[in-house]
Amino acid sequence: MQEGNSISSTSDSPGKILSLCWNAGALGASYYDIDQLELFAIQQAIEPRPQYALLHELVRRYNPVFYVLSGAGCFLEDCTELLGLPTRTAGAPDAFSASSSTSPNVKIYEFHSKAQATAKGRLMALKVPGMPPESDERECRAFLESMLPFEQELLVHSVGNLLQLLDSAGDTVPAEQLVTKINLITPSTQLIVDGLTYEALQIFDASRHPSGFKCGTDTRGLSVYRLFNKCSSKNGEEWLSRLMTQPIRDPAELKRRHDTVQWLLENIRYGNQFDLCLKHLSNVGLLYRKILQGTARNGEWKMLKKNLYYLYSLCKVCTLTLEDPRTVGTIVQDLGRYSRNPDNALKHVLYTVDKCLDLEKGEEENKVVIRAGLDPVVDQLREQYEGLRRLVMETSRLEMETLQLEMANVCVTYLPSFGFVISTQIDEQLHRSGIFSNGSFDLVFQADQTAYFQINLCKELNTEFGQLIGRMIEQELALQTRLTAFVGHKFPEIMGVFKLAGKLDALLSFATVAKMHRYVRPIISEGKSLEVQAGRHVLLEHQKTYRQNDTSIGETNHHYVNVIAADTSVGKTTFLKELAIICYLTHVGSFVPATRAKIPILDSIYTRLDHPESIFSGKSSFMSELYQMSNVLQHASSKSLVLIDEFGKGTNYIEGKSLLIASVEHLLKRGAQAPLTFVTTKFTEIEKFLPRAHRFLSLKVHRKARENSRGGSNGDDTLNVTQADPEDPSEVLKTSYQLASRAVSFAMIKYHQTAGQCPGTENVRLLMDGTPITRVAERCLEISLQPAASGHPRQRQHHNNDVHGDV
Repeated sequence: MQEGNSISSTSDSPGKILSLCWNAGALGASYYDIDQLELFAIQQAIEPRPQYALLHELVRRYNPVFYVLSGAGCFLEDCTELLGLPTRTAGAPDAFSASSSTSPNVKIYEFHSKAQATAKGRLMALKVPGMPPESDERECRAFLESMLPFEQELLVHSVGNLLQLLDSAGDTVPAEQLVTKINLITPSTQLIVDGLTYEALQIFDASRHPSGFKCGTDTRGLSVYRLFNKCSSKNGEEWLSRLMTQPIRDPAELKRRHDTVQWLLENIRYGNQFDLCLKHLSNVGLLYRKILQGTARNGEWKMLKKNLYYLYSLCKVCTLTLEDPRTVGTIVQDLGRYSRNPDNALKHVLYTVDKCLDLEKGEEENKVVIRAGLDPVVDQLREQYEGLRRLVMETSRLEMETLQLEMANVCVTYLPSFGFVISTQIDEQLHRSGIFSNGSFDLVFQADQTAYFQINLCKELNTEFGQLIGRMIEQELALQTRLTAFVGHKFPEIMGVFKLAGKLDALLSFATVAKMHRYVRPIISEGKSLEVQAGRHVLLEHQKTYRQNDTSIGETNHHYVNVIAADTSVGKTTFLKELAIICYLTHVGSFVPATRAKIPILDSIYTRLDHPESIFSGKSSFMSELYQMSNVLQHASSKSLVLIDEFGKGTNYIEGKSLLIASVEHLLKRGAQAPLTFVTTKFTEIEKFLPRAHRFLSLKVHRKARENSRGGSNGDDTLNVTQADPEDPSEVLKTSYQLASRAVSFAMIKYHQTAGQCPGTENVRLLMDGTPITRVAERCLEISLQPAASGHPRQRQHHNNDVHGDV
């Protein structure tokens, strides 16, 4: 694999390089942000195979363009399927086949004690901004240990492998200059939102809303990200994407973002001035790499100066707001204070670049030009050089005019490999002039539709003044090297300011949307209090048929588990998505669509909403539901928001009801530790099976009157079931025993997997008693004693209800 070429091509486009190290059920990960020039280490975590839940989340969240892998052999084999990588070739254990040009780039490092020591040593040798320049190994280790947990060996290994990749990427810039900052990402600061929830809420996915046809609305092409993307610059769009893919639960940072949005809403005039500066900012990380590589042309230096100028102008505008006490704690205040610092790197670099480089003249000559007056030696040598150029031009002018060539298309320059040359554009006029057959003009070479000639005077000057011109070029290169070193030393600080500008652009976009659609600032609550007044769905709020919704939990009640049953289409799914998006927007720092919102700090949002069905997934729709529900019940904590919509609709009526009721009961058993749960269903009889008096349960039922239905049916034309509720007691008895046996079998299998042996008779009896669905059997005997033909149909119906009431 041409690893150097691969990573070089990757680095020219925005993206991230993800490094993974897995062993014995634990995962260490890190990634390098190509745009921001920052390294992020992700705290080591338990990661059982074959689920790889964290790995899937990292790939979905960061969408890497390059992978660095290390770990046990089984993990590397799993990665071919998990990451969509090409199949490994026989006889090449440390590299993947590059047979597919569309496959992601990947590099594998060995995983053993020697490789771990090498990776750790590479990390210890890293010099990052802020580290004392003359620090010894012990001081370097102490400095790095203040940022990274060295006791997490897999994390250290993944970071070391990532640094080794940057070293061997075919780049002339050392990793020390490419890494401007190291960050540690911990679970305590991240809000967990899985990929299916992102899709169901249409955060980035622009699919049609599943209920859009009911109100004649097609929201195709609209997503939450697209709605909020009012950014002025590409840098702002990248930061908006980062904020929305990485929701947080840090109260201090959320307050900082909300304070900034609040101030921007109240100071639109300054927001317009910010916009005038922000729209001129581009990707300075790419410019920085080219400058350090020594490949930056005059255009790159000019673009860097433009970015520095408008970034400095933005900071100066922010300085004007510092007298306002409402800017305290905002990003606006940080930018304003930075510009007041007389030693800030932004001002020094901008001044130095302007003093050293003549960018206007460089644009004319298409090269980097040192400004006159900076170095007397260079000025003297350049004056002699210009005199020689004029001499060559005047000497060749007469013959050029004889050949009827326009002098406007002719120039004289000095090339280190050839000396003085006369260049002109290759066109029809040049061919007609006969210059190629003229003995006075010696064709040196052709490139980019330009021909380079030499006359006898050029050769004489090269022999006599070649060393002089070479000395001038050396002096200019030395000055450029000093300028590059100065910029490289100051650039990490500039990147920090550039990050603040990008985040300000994203928050300005939040403020713009909040102003346009009347959003309010959410109140962050410490406990589990969740209140939303007149909440709206961000993508459907403009429809006339949309109805606002209220939610209240924690203030006057402790209904942590809320069940909403309606046999008609009353917007149950839309309500769940509306509530989830409001909580999600709160945790990215945005205002929310409501008249009042009080949102608790959540640690995760789990949903059982939509599921994209595909024959390639190998799962039925019901199996997909079970996977989602299993994920919800296993990982939801007391600080989670859980949304369950129409669970159990993929199987028959009785099994679906039983699974739904058992799941709700499981959540209720957690008591005060139950997550904030909202369940919607079309099964309106669920009220007979749940303890309505339970202090943590709220049950709301909405039924459509039968007499208002068409054709004598119940009018529930959207009820999604596969089997009617049986009225024959014998069928109920048969189904009940089947479900009881199945439930106990599943419980015994789970016991066997955890305990490693088959359960005894007493344990089986306990399992029978502890399985909620087996309570049906208590009523089976009474049902079987009733004559099948006796009694009124309503009486039979009454017995059926009693049976289901004890599920």
